[in-house]
Amino acid sequence: MDRIVIGNMVSMLASVFLILSCWVNTKKSAYLFQILEAVTLCVSAVFFQAWTQLTTLALSALRNYLVMTERYDRKMMWIFSALVVVFGLAANNLGWLGILPVAATVILAICNYYLQDIMAIKWSFLFNCVLWGIFGFAIRDYVSGVTQAVTCCIGLVSIVRLCRRRAEEKQDPRSAGVP
Repeated sequence: MDRIVIGNMVSMLASVFLILSCWVNTKKSAYLFQILEAVTLCVSAVFFQAWTQLTTLALSALRNYLVMTERYDRKMMWIFSALVVVFGLAANNLGWLGILPVAATVILAICNYYLQDIMAIKWSFLFNCVLWGIFGFAIRDYVSGVTQAVTCCIGLVSIVRLCRRRAEEKQDPRSAGVP
């Protein structure tokens, strides 16, 4: 069986883990499924021979474990960001394209640590999805590319809904906090 087909089949399983991470209602469960997604995508990266993806996602899985166990702090954010840059670029076999997973991983790690406003967090997720979506399609990981594209659309709808809700709250402060 062609390695691209197998890689896409593995990515389908990772997409299920991504969906489950969005579905569950506890932080620990969400991060557990994020870890499973990252590890599964590491396996698919082998089939796509995308070594930068493998490196950045392995570090992301470890970082998510630290977040899940509440051991991820500012110092760890900078350590993991540096490790992603060093090892991601060292493993890069895709030229400029290989920089996308490094950039996406570092940007999201920093945004997740510093951003507090939900709107800013949603925009950082959206930007991250765009970078990973471009990368997915470019390496012929169509399942991941489509999953990221769908996630971008859902993210945009969520941003629009939040903007509308905030606009309504400005017009009628009594409705603040009412869904």
